Amino acid sequence: MAKTIGTFYFGRHRSMWGIWMVESISNGVTMSAFIKDVRSYEDAVRTTYALNGWGEPMKINKKY
Repeated sequence: MAKTIGTFYFGRHRSMWGIWMVESISNGVTMSAFIKDVRSYEDAVRTTYALNGWGEPMKINKKY
């Protein structure tokens, strides 16, 4: 999924999971603002869905 301005995404951040918001995209470079850390992958998915307004995820499968 391509990132768009104003959307939220998550990824590993130190020993936790971090959530960021995309602020700008220029020449293939994405600038993002850090929002917060969460402890588990499941919390990261739920929080990202809620922030993006996507509702509650049906299934949460950790792929990595």
